[in-house]
Amino acid sequence: MNKPKMILFDYGGTLMSEPDFDPASGNAAIYPYICQNPHNISLEEFGAYLLKLFDEIKALRGNLIEIHEHIFMKNVLEHFDMKLSVPLEEAEYITWNGISAPRQTPGAADMLAFLRNNNIRTGVISNLCWSGAVLTRRLTEGFPEHNFEFILASSEYVFRKPDPHMFEMALRKSGLEKDEIWYVGNDMAADVVGAGSFGFHPVLYDDRSVPHNLFERNEKIKPDFPYSYVRNWIEFTELLGNVKLTTDDLTKLFDTEFKYDFINETAEITNMKK
Repeated sequence: MNKPKMILFDYGGTLMSEPDFDPASGNAAIYPYICQNPHNISLEEFGAYLLKLFDEIKALRGNLIEIHEHIFMKNVLEHFDMKLSVPLEEAEYITWNGISAPRQTPGAADMLAFLRNNNIRTGVISNLCWSGAVLTRRLTEGFPEHNFEFILASSEYVFRKPDPHMFEMALRKSGLEKDEIWYVGNDMAADVVGAGSFGFHPVLYDDRSVPHNLFERNEKIKPDFPYSYVRNWIEFTELLGNVKLTTDDLTKLFDTEFKYDFINETAEITNMKK
């Protein structure tokens, strides 16, 4: 296992958590922005129809196909002859923030700083009905000092993990080989099995302080290929510190200023080649 040139991350439950997730609160958040409501649909009627429609779509789509939030919202608005006072992208941002205020998972910002300091590229692949633009906005607000090279939401590409299409899209965008990329997520089925089957090195992020409903399901899945397991981001950076460096990595290391030693020692290297 070589040091990766790029690490791709899942979003929900991995980079950020969404505690107190409540769709009804999201409906209440967007309802005041309805500027045309000719049938005087109440918040309760509005919310009940949204939840019913979402459940119907979820049952029909299965686990491998995604629906875009804009299409979903357009369906609801036209059903009631409603109009909003804000564009759809702003409406989904308001709704999502109403559903749950996101938080960084513990140590995520420090972990991303570690990757920046070690010139490891990053990206995101997320199973998500929200648009890629709103996901990008949420991650930019959550990690203002970090710049992911690309952020892929399944809503924009039809397919959901573990289907290989999302991983293939990321690989093409990276310009790398499969064995040069790691994928980190908290879902054994979508993230570990999906990424590992495609050819990325998978890492299961299993921080039990981050609330989600995957712990029991994860324990029942036994992949038939190697994967890494970490309980927090400190263990993840330690894992990176224990993988071997390639010749190219060492060349880059001694070409530039560098203040971290992968063997857990302190070293300072400054412009070794003159």
